[in-house]
Amino acid sequence: MSETPHDPHAGLDLAAIGEVLVLRLSALMRTARTYDVSNQAFRRQLNEFTAVLRQIFAEEDEAAMVVVATYLYLNGVRIRAHTGLLGAYHSLIGDFDRRQVGGLRFLSGVDDAEIERFFQVFTAAEDAALAERLAETLDEAAIAHVQVVPASGLDAEDFERELDETPTPQGERVRARKVFWRAVLGTRKVLLRTRQNGRPDLRQAKRLVQPIVDNIMKHEYSIVGLTALKEHDEYTYAHCVNVAVLSITMGQELKLSRQALADLGVAGLLHDLGKMAVPGEVLRKSGALSSDEWVLMKRHPIEGALMISRMPGLSNVMLDSMRACLEHHMNFNLTGYPEVKMEWGQATLSRIVALADCFDAITAHRAYNRPRTPFEGLQILLGPNRVNFDPAVLWALVRSVGLYPAGTVLQTASGHVVLCTSPNPRDVTRPHCRVLVRPDGSAPPENSPEVWDPMPDSEHAQRVLLPEEHRITTSDLLAA
Repeated sequence: MSETPHDPHAGLDLAAIGEVLVLRLSALMRTARTYDVSNQAFRRQLNEFTAVLRQIFAEEDEAAMVVVATYLYLNGVRIRAHTGLLGAYHSLIGDFDRRQVGGLRFLSGVDDAEIERFFQVFTAAEDAALAERLAETLDEAAIAHVQVVPASGLDAEDFERELDETPTPQGERVRARKVFWRAVLGTRKVLLRTRQNGRPDLRQAKRLVQPIVDNIMKHEYSIVGLTALKEHDEYTYAHCVNVAVLSITMGQELKLSRQALADLGVAGLLHDLGKMAVPGEVLRKSGALSSDEWVLMKRHPIEGALMISRMPGLSNVMLDSMRACLEHHMNFNLTGYPEVKMEWGQATLSRIVALADCFDAITAHRAYNRPRTPFEGLQILLGPNRVNFDPAVLWALVRSVGLYPAGTVLQTASGHVVLCTSPNPRDVTRPHCRVLVRPDGSAPPENSPEVWDPMPDSEHAQRVLLPEEHRITTSDLLAA
């Protein structure tokens, strides 16, 4: 009789306990920024955090919380970012990013005193100069049971293995998810290496973009729907991939060649390189920028172009990427920045990247107010703001995302409530949808979703529902 393999996670629901750990770790980080470790508020948060660690240590030797492709993982198990967790989830990712780490490992045997010392050091490392010496400072403080995971040391293999093992009942959507998240993970590596050595890896950027071009040229538009995932802020690596996807899709609508689409994708992926030269506190500022901060922000197109110009050799993709960096905030009507003192024509690829960048940013998550829905974002761009963009490129955006972009919640004439999941280039008024509520008020079971691929001819959109009118977590459904 064969022996049943032992599953080390059989008695521990890491996904569920990971949600609690995210909440406790984020709260402890927030408290450590405000109070000294001797304060009662910090002690209370510390006790709640260590109680969760003890549950994990009962069956595991460590609690490793890492970021991979804008998702958090606990000991290799992904923690889903549902609505109630979003604030803590992305606050924690931001804490890791600002300290240039990919995650934290709490090892069995850690005690309260060691955790206190760790948070004193980790909180101070929000300063960029201190972040560079974080691992060294932890050693000096005799902190052996809490370790930082270097951001550049994260390996894609486990994440890609998870993607490869995903069941494939809906081939196109699964392929799109794999291509999209591999591009996000790869972009993270490209930008981290660029930050270290000052030179973007155009060859690796091309490898990331090629599968996206292949998807779009096969008329597989599910990947466009994934750009509607807005659980991250607009400065994460996913924004770069979103701009590349949207740019390639618009380029396809404008009948660009395969090579031009590939170059366009690389330009979209690298368009914001110059933001590496902008102080983090300026990029993360939630309110209006001061005049001095605007001067710093407005230099990022020039800084990006300079970074690419320092690369050896000369190629079309290098020139296209340089111009996209420089021109993606210039406007079709000669407004925008950087200002030039001579007659200047914004390059065709730059016009495409500029619109893709604006559409993705205008609909991005912001902590200080409700983000605009994709439908609202499209209305803004087609309204008074249309003078800023090439009319042909605006037309291509509508053809690419549809009149009801992915993430839009619609009520149909028959009384169905549906979530738009991806565009239908054959008819921009009839997107691919997932039924959320039937006319009789019932909802399809989660394990057997009712999908319209695309919306049938017997249906038509009656009105768009704003987030205030429904309590539907669209992000989890779009990611499914």
